Amino acid sequence: MISITNQQLIYPVALILSTTRKTCEAMASLAGKSGDTFCRLLKEKSVTPHDLVNIAKNILIGRSYYLILDDTIIEKTYAKWIEGACDNYDTSNGQIVRSLCSVVAMISDGKRAIPIDQDLWISHDLVQNKYKTKVQIALELISRVKKLVCIKMLMADGLYATEKIISTLIKEKFYFEIRFHANRVVEYNDEKIGIKQIKDLELKGKKFARTKRVKWKNIDFYVTSVKRTTKTGRNIVVYQASNFKAFAKKHVQIYGFRWNIEKFFRTGKQYLGLTHCQLRSKNAQENHIFNVFFAYALLQFETKKFGLKNPESAAKQLKRRKYPFLISYFMRSTRIFKGFYA
Repeated sequence: MISITNQQLIYPVALILSTTRKTCEAMASLAGKSGDTFCRLLKEKSVTPHDLVNIAKNILIGRSYYLILDDTIIEKTYAKWIEGACDNYDTSNGQIVRSLCSVVAMISDGKRAIPIDQDLWISHDLVQNKYKTKVQIALELISRVKKLVCIKMLMADGLYATEKIISTLIKEKFYFEIRFHANRVVEYNDEKIGIKQIKDLELKGKKFARTKRVKWKNIDFYVTSVKRTTKTGRNIVVYQASNFKAFAKKHVQIYGFRWNIEKFFRTGKQYLGLTHCQLRSKNAQENHIFNVFFAYALLQFETKKFGLKNPESAAKQLKRRKYPFLISYFMRSTRIFKGFYA
């Protein structure tokens, strides 16, 4: 009745269950299939953004969602010949690593989140005239996602706080909450001034956030200063840019939803083998990433169904089951695959 979903489940379920390095051979052994079979699964795109949106609509609450954009390094330390891999700076450890760089789009209801689309950023040296900046990729992702689902707001890291993105979002009347660089010079009270020098944004005593309207590059928007505590216990001030009026506390709360994508990156790398694909083609690497998205959606389904703390708890619970059982189990969970029954 739904053979297409059976095909789509083969690889993601193996990703969830495998406890070793998630190579095609290792996962094929777990599923009772050949390594060649699993490699062939990655040659064609079995999971699409449309599929992931259909799943998300059955997991997330509401009809419009937050869109979260961020990029992540997918380490390929020994991958000399993987298409698109190059030396990238990893901000998490301050090192240059051989890797792919994926710009990911995720939708969230504020509590749970599902990654639904991505594009690989590839160095100019490798693609020459086909090169796209991360900002260009981000704008393309926003455009694609808007065609699939209703978005009420965008959240992104400071990398995407560019004149191009901010002006485009304002022009299209698209609400956003983006981290803003502390070294920016803006216009405030008819004076050009560094954000850190604006006294009305200073945080004293127990005050943890303030919001003021500024102008930057002839663009009017709001800046919120936020007091943060680092892992070492040191207090710092960071800034957010937004194009809607709200109390500072609300701006802080909304930007906090962006943490969902950081949690996905952690789970994807530690539990679902986001970095493990060893096939050399860009196409196979991207199909692997989309299968990881699918596996994460299955974990979010379990998390919601059983009221679990997080997707990692769902992964640990599912690992107690056998591969054939999980295939059958998710096939019976027809509600999650509602969008596949056209």
